[in-house]
Amino acid sequence: MRSSLQYASLAGLVAAGTVSAGVVSVPFEKRFLDSNPLPTLLRRDGTVGLDALNNLTGGGYYAEFSVGTPPQKLSFMLDTGSSDTWVNSVDADLCTDSLIQKEVGEYCSKQFDQSKSKTFNSTRQPFNITYLDGRNIMGRYFKDTVTINSATIKNQQMGLATQSVRGTGLMGLGFRSNEAASIKYPTVIENMVSQGIIAMPAFSLYLNDLQTSQGSILFGGVDTDKFHGGLATLPFQSLPASIARTKEIVMYAVQLNGFKVTGVDSPAVNATAVLDSGSTISLLPDDVVQAVWKQFNVMNVRGIPVPFVDCAKANAKDTFFSFQFTNKTIQVPIDEMVLNNLSGVQDQIFSDPTLSQVFKGWSGVCTFGMASISDYGISSDQFVLLGDTFLRSAYVVYDLQNKQVGIAQATLNATSSSIIEFQAGSKTIPGPVSTGSDDSSDSGKGNAGVALHPAFSAAIAGTVFVTLSMIMNAL
Repeated sequence: MRSSLQYASLAGLVAAGTVSAGVVSVPFEKRFLDSNPLPTLLRRDGTVGLDALNNLTGGGYYAEFSVGTPPQKLSFMLDTGSSDTWVNSVDADLCTDSLIQKEVGEYCSKQFDQSKSKTFNSTRQPFNITYLDGRNIMGRYFKDTVTINSATIKNQQMGLATQSVRGTGLMGLGFRSNEAASIKYPTVIENMVSQGIIAMPAFSLYLNDLQTSQGSILFGGVDTDKFHGGLATLPFQSLPASIARTKEIVMYAVQLNGFKVTGVDSPAVNATAVLDSGSTISLLPDDVVQAVWKQFNVMNVRGIPVPFVDCAKANAKDTFFSFQFTNKTIQVPIDEMVLNNLSGVQDQIFSDPTLSQVFKGWSGVCTFGMASISDYGISSDQFVLLGDTFLRSAYVVYDLQNKQVGIAQATLNATSSSIIEFQAGSKTIPGPVSTGSDDSSDSGKGNAGVALHPAFSAAIAGTVFVTLSMIMNAL
């Protein structure tokens, strides 16, 4: 069962959040969860990628918001790859049945008790999202009050899960068109605008360094202290025809013009890239990934799509993964791609006769933050998914109204803020603009260092977790 330490600091973080006219700032933290060891692609039935093409995760980024009247404080995973916000009901099967908990590998955090909310209003519309492996989150939609710090959103539609496979709810930050509901409804961000909380449907995401547990989401503004080198503005793209049947903008996808890794001669990349905080790893075309894996001696165990790498590779100096966009290159240092999420089972791995031979000579077994898109059933080389292993090095501003994103190199572990609000009707993203010549190999590391939270000293949150038994079964 999860340690309570994983939740101890979040209340203090939320108390430090701010609300002002036109801006709502919310801190969040990474968590390491005992979830299903194999990552899954969460989606509706049908073509890949139209709603929740994400959740390649055994952890994630979580904030606390309140639902109902009086407010019930609940934990939500923040997800730019989907649009529905939902909570687990106190009646959810996962939260009431120990056998399901054991089977799924999840335990519920605090659930929503609809009987205790004076403003709860059920709808007749079913709530249904299907996992790629056939498991469902099901229930019905309802409307209630959502409180984010002191900002109150009234009559917000959400899903109430009665059949669940996740221990916490999820806040979808995507477009309305990407909702699972057959009848679309205003998202949380849209209601924040219509109810006068923020001026524009826009938010900024700052995941921060892998070695820290805290980041922030800023609704309605840009924090110029969290990035350097200026923001490049990129228009959202429709998904490739091989992925989606529609040309409508349904996800936060931009054009990726190139990709390079220090010391690697890899094929060219020119693809549509989805920026997805719900994925802990990044997915690129298979030929590119194979070249990278070869360089760093990455091991792909049969039956497990998450690759393994010697933890010592994180110490490679001056090694960067360069993601090239128009007027901006985001540099990701290799230590952000080597995920030390198996530290708790290292002794078991190296004491086992079979596994000790498989990983012979390694200083430790880590997972690698980059995998092949083809391992997840997508054959197109025109599609890339950039998850947390990319986003931690970037400061990203999502402008839903103008269907564009601002992207810059993150200033990691920044301790100050300088916030500029979006103005109603603005066509541009506020803040310094990238000239295209301000990029460098500076990854933003080493700025105002923050100590690692003790809850994550043994296992970094927000990474795909693969258990010893799964490794054994796949060999």
